Amino acid sequence: MVFFFFVPFILVGCSSNEKTIEVVDVLDDAEKREEVREAMNNNNDIYSGTAILVDDQLLVAVQSKPWLDFRKEKIEQDLQTQLEEQYPDMNVLVSADFKLYWEANKLVNEEDKQKVSERVEKLKSLVKEET
Repeated sequence: MVFFFFVPFILVGCSSNEKTIEVVDVLDDAEKREEVREAMNNNNDIYSGTAILVDDQLLVAVQSKPWLDFRKEKIEQDLQTQLEEQYPDMNVLVSADFKLYWEANKLVNEEDKQKVSERVEKLKSLVKEET
């Protein structure tokens, strides 16, 4: 009897659906910023993500839910395809690599647009080297 009483509390505690999605837009384009945030929020496999819009580039670093690690590439490809269709004029890169996610989070508070642009270029080249 006691078992049935405590199980619902444990399950409720484990069902946090809170996502951490951050979108940084150096260009101050609120419409694009909200569209990217919505695309990331609509993907149920993503629990955290950072997107950086600078010049004609969109860098998206996401973290999938831990039990979906085997699907990281599929999650990347799906979001990449969706964002490329949505923004054909932008150079889009989506990655589920934790190192890129960590570096993108460092850029969130950066004020200098030139520095952000240079850092995004460097991160993109590093991702392409890995593959």
